[in-house]
Amino acid sequence: MERKVTKVKPCHVEVHVVVDEKSWKDAQEASTKKLCKEVQVDGFRKGNVPEAIAKRHINQGKMLDEAINSLLPSIYKEIMEEEKIEPFAQPQVDVTKISDTNLEVKFVIVTAPEVELGEYKGLKIGKKEVKVSAKEVDEEIEKLLKENASLVLKEGASEMGDTVVFDFIGTVDGKAFDGGSAQNYSLELGSHQFIPGFEEQLVGVKAGEHKDVNVTFPEQYTPELAGKAAVFACDVHEVKAKKLPELNDEFVKELNRGVETVEALKENTKKDIQARKEQESKREFLEKLYEKIASGSKVEIPEEMIKEQAANMKKDMEQRMAQSGLTLEQYLQFTGQKAEDFDAQLEKDAKKDITNYFLLEEVGKKENLELTDADVEFEYAKLAEQYKMKLEDVKKALEKQNAQFRHNLKMTRIEEFLIKENA
Repeated sequence: MERKVTKVKPCHVEVHVVVDEKSWKDAQEASTKKLCKEVQVDGFRKGNVPEAIAKRHINQGKMLDEAINSLLPSIYKEIMEEEKIEPFAQPQVDVTKISDTNLEVKFVIVTAPEVELGEYKGLKIGKKEVKVSAKEVDEEIEKLLKENASLVLKEGASEMGDTVVFDFIGTVDGKAFDGGSAQNYSLELGSHQFIPGFEEQLVGVKAGEHKDVNVTFPEQYTPELAGKAAVFACDVHEVKAKKLPELNDEFVKELNRGVETVEALKENTKKDIQARKEQESKREFLEKLYEKIASGSKVEIPEEMIKEQAANMKKDMEQRMAQSGLTLEQYLQFTGQKAEDFDAQLEKDAKKDITNYFLLEEVGKKENLELTDADVEFEYAKLAEQYKMKLEDVKKALEKQNAQFRHNLKMTRIEEFLIKENA
C-alpha cells in the first residue's frame, strides 16, 4: 500500500493511503460472501441461497462499507507500527476515492502535544506544615463513639440527633404522590435525608403523636414536584436516643483495630489524622506548583484530546452515580446545574489534567526519572512485605495492571522530585 504522511498542524498528522488493487478486491469479495449468507429469498433457507442469486439482493453500499471497515484496522495498525506514530485520540477517517478497483483513505491522527517546558525548579511554592491538635483527636474519637452508639427508647420529646420511627403519607394539593409514603420509617433528625425543613418539624414530637409537616420541594427537584407545597401526615411510633459506649480499654478491644488501650487508640487516631492532613497538604502544594509551571510553559492540547478525556470523565461519573441510584439528569437537577455548564467545566478540568500530565512527562524526560526494571521489582517487594504475601503472588495479582502500576510509580517519582525542588 502506498501512503504519504504530512504534518498538517500542531499535534495532527495526515496520512493518505492508496490501497493496492488486490487487497481491495479481496476485501470486496469477502464482504460479498459474508452478506450473501445473511440474504433471505423466498424458497431458500437463510444461509443457503445460491451465491449468484444472493448477489442480486445485496445492497452495494452496505457491501462497500463492510469491505472498507474490514481493511481499516490493519491499515491503521500498519501506519502506527511503521511510521512510529503514537496516537492520543480516536483518528478521523475519510474515504477520498472509491471504485471497484480503487480505494484511497485519509487518516487525521492526533499525536502528543508539543511541550515547551518553563521553569520547574526553585519556584519556592512553600509547603504547609501539618500539625494535629488534641481537640482534633478528641473530635475523631467522639465520631467513633457515635458510630458505635446504640439506640434506646425515649419517653420524652425528640431532639436533633434522635431517631424517629414513623409512618407518613405525603400529598400535594390533597393528592398522594408516588414515593411519598412509607411505614415504620426510621429517620435520624439532622441527617438531612429528607428535603429542607422536614426534619426540623419533627423535633419535639413524642411516641403516639400525629404531626403534619408542611414543606416546599426545592426548585431543583424532580419536574413533577419541583417548587410545589406538600403536606406529610406523620404518625410517630417511637423516639430513640443514641447511647454512646463508654470510652475504655474494653471498648477499644471490641473495635478490633489492632490496639487494645485508649491511649493506643488516641495515638493511632493522631497518626491517621496526620497522614490525612499531610496528603491534603501535598495535594494543595502540587496544585499550586502545577499551576505555576503551566503558567510559564507552553502546551498545545488538541481539541479532540480534550473532548475525548471529558467524555471519559463524564462516563465515569455517570457510572459512579448509577451505583448510588442516580442519573446524571437527576444530579444536575439536584445541584441546579445546566447541562452545558457541566460539560464546559468537564472540558476545562480535562484540559488542566492533560496539561499537567504532559508537563510531568517532560520533567521526567529532562531529569531522566524513568523507571528501571529493578525499581519496579523493588516496589513489588515492598508490597509483598506490607501485605505479607509471596513476591510471585504480588506480581501475579498485578499482572494485568502492570503498565498502570509502572506509570503510577513513575508519576510518583516525578512528583517527589518536584516537591523536593520547590518546597
